[in-house]
Amino acid sequence: MRRTALLSGLVILGLGTMGLAQTSEAPPVLPEPELQELLDQQAEMSEAERKAEEDFLNLDLSSDVDVSSVERVPSADQNQPNRTCEPTPEMNANLRRSNKPGDRAYRDIAVYLSTTNVIATQDCTCAGKIIPHETVVRFEDRLRKELDVDVLTPDHTRGLYEAYERQIKIVDAMCGEY
Repeated sequence: MRRTALLSGLVILGLGTMGLAQTSEAPPVLPEPELQELLDQQAEMSEAERKAEEDFLNLDLSSDVDVSSVERVPSADQNQPNRTCEPTPEMNANLRRSNKPGDRAYRDIAVYLSTTNVIATQDCTCAGKIIPHETVVRFEDRLRKELDVDVLTPDHTRGLYEAYERQIKIVDAMCGEY
């Protein structure tokens, strides 16, 4: 993702530079020689190389989850995509905030508990996907005590987020779109 953003930025910068070169008499000076090298490499790529790079950048590195034995559950008929579910006001405030320490950890815990609950209850509705704020806070408190830290960081909850990424595939197979 970062490489795609970098290359996109470089292409935009390169196009802007080319536009400046056409309108001014002196060629613009690029700030870094490495930037010019990347722009030159991008221009020299064949269509096959561009396709290969695009495939590489879009490569899904998440672990494979075998969902071939996962069956649709009866509540799949009432499936509601998670993005359409209204979280509790407290959870909504915590999910939207991103500048306080521990915010990302809170979100990691919330999505992990959400997919875990859907799998355990086989409830594809919003009731199965929205976890009460108090439950997330209790889990967060327990994890802080176990790790003996005051504030959870993304490093502390990385495993939970990775479990969520695996579980979302199961939820999708059970319910349809998470």
